[in-house]
Order: sequence, then structure tokens, then C-alpha cells
Amino acid sequence: MEATTRREPWARLFERLEVARDLHARAKWSVAEADFRVLLADLEGFDLDELDPADRAEWAELMVRSLLGLSNPVHALAGSLGEALALCDRAAAIERAVPDPSMASLVFVQRGVLHSRSGQPKKALWNFTQALRGPGLSGHRDLATTFLNRGAVFSELGDFTGALSDYEAAHEHAAALGHAQYIAFALHNIGYARYTLGNLPAALESMERAVDAAPDQDDGIPELGRAEVLFESGLLAEAEQLLATATVRLSQAALRLEHAEAEWFRARALMGLLRFDEARAQAAQARRRFERGGQRSMAALARVLELDSVLSESLLTGKSPSRAVARRQAREAMSVAHAGDAAGPTLGYHPGHAARLVTARWSVLAGDLDAARDALAGLPRGMASAPLTMRVQHYTVQAELAFATDDRARGLRAVRSGLGLLADHRSRLGSVESVTAAAAHGVDLTRVDVEAAVRTGRPAALFDALERGRTTFAGTGRVTPPDDPEAAALLTEARGLLVRARELGPGDPRERERLTRRASRIQDEVRERSWRHAGNAGAVQRPVTARELRGVLAETGKVTVVANFVAMDGVLRCVRVDVDGVTTVDIGSADDVVEHVRRLNADFAMAANDLIPAPLRAAASSSLARNLKALDAVLLAPLRADGDLYVVGREPLLSVPWAALPSRGGLRTSVNSYVARGRAHARPTGDHRLLAASGPGVAHGAAEARGVGEQWPGATVLTGKDAVTEQVRTALATHDVVHLATHGRHDADNPLFASIELADGPLFAHELDGTPLPGSVVILSSCEVGGSTQVLGGELLGLTSVLLRLGARAVIASVAKLSDELAARVMPRLHAHLRETDDPEAALAAALRDVAEPVPLVCFSSVEGLAAG
Repeated sequence: MEATTRREPWARLFERLEVARDLHARAKWSVAEADFRVLLADLEGFDLDELDPADRAEWAELMVRSLLGLSNPVHALAGSLGEALALCDRAAAIERAVPDPSMASLVFVQRGVLHSRSGQPKKALWNFTQALRGPGLSGHRDLATTFLNRGAVFSELGDFTGALSDYEAAHEHAAALGHAQYIAFALHNIGYARYTLGNLPAALESMERAVDAAPDQDDGIPELGRAEVLFESGLLAEAEQLLATATVRLSQAALRLEHAEAEWFRARALMGLLRFDEARAQAAQARRRFERGGQRSMAALARVLELDSVLSESLLTGKSPSRAVARRQAREAMSVAHAGDAAGPTLGYHPGHAARLVTARWSVLAGDLDAARDALAGLPRGMASAPLTMRVQHYTVQAELAFATDDRARGLRAVRSGLGLLADHRSRLGSVESVTAAAAHGVDLTRVDVEAAVRTGRPAALFDALERGRTTFAGTGRVTPPDDPEAAALLTEARGLLVRARELGPGDPRERERLTRRASRIQDEVRERSWRHAGNAGAVQRPVTARELRGVLAETGKVTVVANFVAMDGVLRCVRVDVDGVTTVDIGSADDVVEHVRRLNADFAMAANDLIPAPLRAAASSSLARNLKALDAVLLAPLRADGDLYVVGREPLLSVPWAALPSRGGLRTSVNSYVARGRAHARPTGDHRLLAASGPGVAHGAAEARGVGEQWPGATVLTGKDAVTEQVRTALATHDVVHLATHGRHDADNPLFASIELADGPLFAHELDGTPLPGSVVILSSCEVGGSTQVLGGELLGLTSVLLRLGARAVIASVAKLSDELAARVMPRLHAHLRETDDPEAALAAALRDVAEPVPLVCFSSVEGLAAG
């Protein structure tokens, strides 16, 4: 606090003022109001005729500051701008009698605060600027609060550069003052300005510093700001959870405007999560609050969201409303656009522009293309100052309209521009999780592209559309690891807790559960830290086209089929590409394939479990053979793939044990979620460095690791207590071939914490994020560690996907239960072939050729011969 020397009793009175002001700063409105009124009553009891000039000046400052302070809880609790401004007028009258330049400036500041909270940002800006231009403001506290408030108005008016400058000035004064709450306010707002200017990792970092500065702030503001950044990052589920907390706290703090804003953002997150009924209810509730508070711009945005939610649900479900209903919705949206134009922009969003985008989409659905053109004509070119999500929506609507008018060239330009915008956004994000989450903002755009391609009836157009969308978010996350020793320490702590839980055995389930929950909380903290890492991954990969792919297949001279799968409207389709052409094959019900995969996983689990009686395992093996044959008939028979096969798709196809399907015996088979580039032609070199390691609890793990090591001259083999996480993590970055004979776990709820068990605990996928791999081949004989989770937007996360993103040219992993004994038999053969051919697909096929029982190993890799770029 600023040091001042005051005489008694003024010092005690100013202390009481500080208490009331701090209560107001923490949104304790009722208590603050009571304290201010008691203080004012005591001040009004003074006989001014008995005060000397110095005492009279003290009294006047106390009165002015108390009246201005009281106007805050009065406005917050009663919602009466008139009553609050009347208190400012009383303060101004006292100030004029002194007069005191500092008091005059404070009156300007408080009027600015009240106008800002009442939805009158231009009046607020004028008052704050007057205060800062005058000679009156000199104390760090007054300057900090004024810069904070004017920065907020700049944000509301969309001038985020001006806002950032004011917030940084506020932070400087708050730091000089030593006031933790104001430091936190300034840091939080600096984060918000950085978010609006597109630097999301820096925004989260600044907001986290704000929490550290004032960890007891419980008014919901920290959660609201952080949730907005997470929403823009594409982390919609995390944003929605934070907003659910924020709405409760903001309501308790009587922050009406911020409460409604949190509801509006939560409605947006709910819509992105496809929870449309909840989204509409939340948007309507926010709209009513904005209307009661006179926030016309935000009320219009909330109404736009209601209309957009109905539209999005219709498009997603394929249950399009009648043209009459669509025209009615378009007219309603245009009416909101006019109201939004009159209200003006707020928080960087222009409600008139947002409403025109929805108008255009409803008009396209109604077949009224002229109305759609008219709506788009009212928007600024490129929407350069709009938030990312609105700019992507703008390109989406342009593409919809162009495709609807059979102007495919214009539609493709819009699609490519929108995907380019998302690619640029993705390049600024530093963690694999953030990169994949960003795909959530491209869902509508890629859907429009794919549906338009289907309507052309040209298989090559569908292939190209699929790869345009998938490639935007594929590839590396970060090319250099972050220097984050705190995250490393946290992961070490989590690993130690899980080791303790593992060693407890079955005798103490309560303690094991406690340790596991604590480790999970630490993992969440590490995840959140990773979101603050900035990206430096460089250019996003260029998508592969069907034409380019056919040229590459012709060069290899091999008989190869690339099968690119997509599920649409419940039907699984495949775009089949070979050297002779491109065709589309309808496979059948996507749900049937999901059920087949589910049964296969259950059969593999039972067949691999030595604790199950032999007759039951025999029955499971028979069922497994039947289900593999049935899935072979469904997926592969229509494709006529008699040579090499490269499968491209999302879940559940990534969980199919492709190499174990009967028709693939002895044939090269590889899988990926997109047609990846950068794979050199297979060629034997004979100079690979190999590391083989075994983990605890694997009955034949040490023998497997030693058997693998015998296939490679100079191999490094780690078993027992030597097989620790640090050794394996280093080996992944330095060795050409890494074999891990360990147990593993894919965490469907938290896929970046998929892990493999080593002597000192689990090695998490998250720990590898940012570690560049040297084009290596990684073999994971861990049970089910080849699994992946499809996140919102269709992107995939799991240990396998992380290794591929970080530079592995192939990952061979199990997608179902694999017995230790079977792995120990197969793996040395796999490595013998790999050493001879340097061809992981061929090595896997040869290793499995004469194995009697099905083996759920899959080779995940990129297409051989495709140039990087």
C-alpha cells in the first residue's frame, strides 16, 4: 500500500475506507455498502466550522472517496445508474468546494466506471480519458484502477492494442503499490488482451500469474477469462467446465454483466460440444440478463447464438427444416442484424456481422441464394478484425453459398482460406493437445467441403476434401521441447505416486485409490501447463491429392491400394486409390463395424488371459476367428486389395487389427489417420542403433528384450531396475529402433497420459510432447497401448499418434490384448526381418505369416515415397 502520514483520527478513518474499498474489490457488495454508509454517517457528524483548513481537506477527501466508493455497491445491488451517479454528483459538489484536482479526476473515473457497467462504453472512455489528462491522478492506486478501467473500455470497443497498453501501465502502478489484488487484475486483463490479439499461450501464462498473485479471488472472473481462452484454443470441454464454475461464482458476487457473459460463452461451448438443447437454454438466459441490464450488443449476440444453435443441429443431424421455416429463421436473424448494427460492437464481436452470417446460412438452407448474397454483402472484406471463430464461420458461409450455386472454384478458395487461417492458428500452439483441439473450430468448414465433394460424384474430389481437413491439424506439435523443469518435477511426483499405488497390491484399495487420484490431479496440472507453451512447428503439411498419390504409387512399381475411409450419415464409405484410378465403395453400416470391433476386443482380451479356464479361452479363440473373418468380409472384400494396403481413417478403424484379418496374411499393411508425408523409400542400411527395454510384471519381458537385442549388433538392452523412464525417453530421441516390452495403458479420458510401465513408474505420452524423433521405428508390445481417442473435431490422441507426430516413421503397436508369451515369440522374428529389410510393414507381415493365432499388432506409418512439404 502507498505510504501516507496522516494525523489521528484521520488515519483511522482512512483505514476504514481502505477496508471498505478492499471489500468492494473482492465483490463483497453488501458488506462494502454497509461499511461505506457507516463511514459516511460518521463523517457527516463532523462540524466543519471547527475544522482547520488541513483537517477540512482530509474530511473532503474522505467524503469524496466514500461517496464514490458507495456508488459501486449501490449500482451492483440495485442496478440503478441514476442513484449511483447521484452519489458521484454529491462527491463533485464537495470537490468543487475545496477544490482539489485529484478529487475532480476521481469523480471522472467513477462516472466512467458506472457508464462502463451500464453498457455506455463511449461515455465511459471520455470520462476515463479526462481523468488521465488532468493533473489530479498521482497515486499508484488511483492510476492503476483508472488504467484498468479504461483498458476494459478499450476492450469493449474492440481496441485491444490500446487495452493491452493500459493494462500494462496498470500492472506497473499496481506492482509499485504492492497491491496483490490489483496486480492480479492487471495480469488477468493483460492475458485477456493477448488472447484477443491471438497469442493464446501467452494469455494463459499471464492469467496463471494472476491466480498466483491473488489465489483467494473467488468472484468467478479468473475462471471466465481463462475459459474464453480455452474456448478459442478449441478446448471446449475444459472451457465449459470452467464456465459452469464461473457462472455460480459470478452470480454470488452479484457481477450481473460478467455473469451473463459467462452464460453466453458457456452456450457457445455447449453448442460446440453438440449439446444443443442446453446451449439454447443457456443463450436465452444470457439474452434475458443482457436485456435487463441494457446490454443491447450482447443481447443481440445471445439471440444470434440461439438461432445458430438451431441451424447447427439441423445441419449435423441431416434433418433440415422446411424452406418456409428456414426463410422465417433467416428473416429473424436479419432483424437481429439490424438491432446489432444499432447497438454496435462489444468485446471484439460485432452482433450485426454475427447475425448476417447466420442469416446467410439460413438463406442457403431455404434456397434463397440472393438473400444469402445480400447478407454477406453487408460484411467487411475478410472480417480481419473479427475473432478467429467468426472469421472461420465467414469462410464457411462463403463456401456453402458458392457450392450451392455450383461455383466450385470459389467454394474451394473459401475452404482453403478458412483452413489456412486455422493452420496459422495451429502453428501458434505449442502442445500436441492444443494442436488437435484446434480442429474443433474446423468442423463445419470441413463438413461443407466433404459434402460438396460427395455431390460432385467424383471419388477424387472426396479424397482431396478428406485430406484437406485432416492434414490441417496433423503433423508435429512442437519441434523443440519446452524448458519446463516444474512440469518435469510434477510428472516425477505423479510417477512416484503411481509406483507406490502399484506396489500396494490388492490389500489396501482405499490407499491405492487415494494415491491414484492425487497423481491424476498432478497430471491435470501438467496438461494445463502445456497449453501455455507457444508453437514453433513451422509450416503445416501440404495435403496429399488423389492425383499426386496415384503418381507416387506408379513410381513404386508395387501393387498398392490406399483405402481412405469416412463415415457419413451412418454409412461407412471408402475412397479406393490405386495406380489405375480412384473409386468410391459403400462399405455399409458404420454401427455394424463398431460392433464388430467391440467384439474383437473382447475376444482378444479373453484369449490372452491365462487365468481364464482353457475351455473358455478356446471358445473365445473360435469367436475371435469368426469375427475376424466377418470383419474381413465387410471391410476388405469390397476393396480387392491383393497387395500392399494403406488404410486411412479415424476410429473405430484405427482399432481394427488389420494385419490379423485373414486376407492380409503375409501382406504389407499400414494404417494412419491421414495420408502422411515424409516417408523415405524402404531400404536396408545395417547401421541402426537399437534399444530394447522390458518393464515390470511382463512374464517374458526380459527374455523378449534380450531376444530382440540379439538380432541387432551393438544393441542396448535394459531389463529389471535398469529400464527406467529417463533412459527410454533419451533412447526415443537418439535411437533408430526402439523396442519396449512393457505393460501399457491407454487412458481414453486423458489420452496424453497413455503410458508404458517401466521400473521407476509409467512413462507418459505427455512427457514426449516436443521431443523430436529421428525418423525411428518404435515397437510397443504393450497391451492396448496402440489405442487412440478421437477428440472433438475428429483428431486423434494417444501414445501412437504422439510418436508419429514427433517424427517416428513407423510405430508397431498392439490395438488389443496381447499375451506376454505370444509377444515373446513374435518380436525376435519381427526384428530379424526389420534388420534385413528396413521395412516395418514387410517385417510385421513376415513375422506373423506362420503364427497360428491372431496377433493384434498394427503398423502405423506414412505412405512410402510421398515427398515432405
